[in-house]
Amino acid sequence: MLNIKENELMKNHTSFHIGGPAKHFVVVRNIEEAKEAIKWAQDNKNDYKAIGGGSNLLVSDRGYDGLVIKYFGGDIKIDGDEVEAGAGTPLAQAMNESLKAGLAGLEWAIGIPGTIGGALCNNAGAYGGEMSQSVIGITALIEGKITELKPEDCEFAYRSSAFKAGKIEAMILSVKLKLQKASEDRIKEINIELANNLADRNSKSAEGGSAGSTFRNILLSAEEMKEFKNKHSEFPDQFVAYNKIPAAWLIEECGLKGKKIGGAMVSERHAGKIVNIGGATAENVIMLISVVKQKVRSKFSQQLMEEVEYVGF
Repeated sequence: MLNIKENELMKNHTSFHIGGPAKHFVVVRNIEEAKEAIKWAQDNKNDYKAIGGGSNLLVSDRGYDGLVIKYFGGDIKIDGDEVEAGAGTPLAQAMNESLKAGLAGLEWAIGIPGTIGGALCNNAGAYGGEMSQSVIGITALIEGKITELKPEDCEFAYRSSAFKAGKIEAMILSVKLKLQKASEDRIKEINIELANNLADRNSKSAEGGSAGSTFRNILLSAEEMKEFKNKHSEFPDQFVAYNKIPAAWLIEECGLKGKKIGGAMVSERHAGKIVNIGGATAENVIMLISVVKQKVRSKFSQQLMEEVEYVGF
């Protein structure tokens, strides 16, 4: 029996700690409960939105006028070098259990909150890896039917997918990954790398609630990068080879670290993150995002795009 709540504050279910009430709210922990929740929404003529850990969401101050389905929890099955996890499975749990089974390929996820389903939707990544590199199959609920999807159906892009772009309207139920078998010595090496990467991530951790990186880094062709470097000699050589401009570098160069609107602030530790230092509203964040984008566009002629997902706007 589902426990459907009314007027549940979404700020209690997002890492930003921002968001008004969902008209209806339910937590599901398996595929059957997810199907039941969607049927309830359809029977009651409610829109619905599936979320995971809420670590990449900015929810409107007005909340969400429908049913929010929080899919959190799920089983992990390991067969050889393949791992199948429920969409609500925490990403950290999937990484840890894979490593215990002698499988490498998810270690880029160290320190990233959220779930497997959310990571798939956003094509999450870090430290040279990303979700799309390992996905071999997806089970989703589309128009009430369980549907099997292939990686190419997802149209993975940098920190995006067909799910995030709204091209596929579905609830992700489970994800199958193909990883790499690793020797005991290699697993030991990976654990050392994980400790170093976690220390690096912690050094950039935000001062308050946040949704991680607010903006996507900007990908350029080799020719575009050369042109950008010629115009901006101060751009660090270390980034040139990656054909990528870190959003945080652009924002910091605009002198925006510590910029505040209400309770929202550009992080002083990592300029790519907007943080809730206390009492921030979604409106505060939206206004600050607008200021950041305008300043970067004016100084560098580059258009930042949000990585954070908007809900209820």
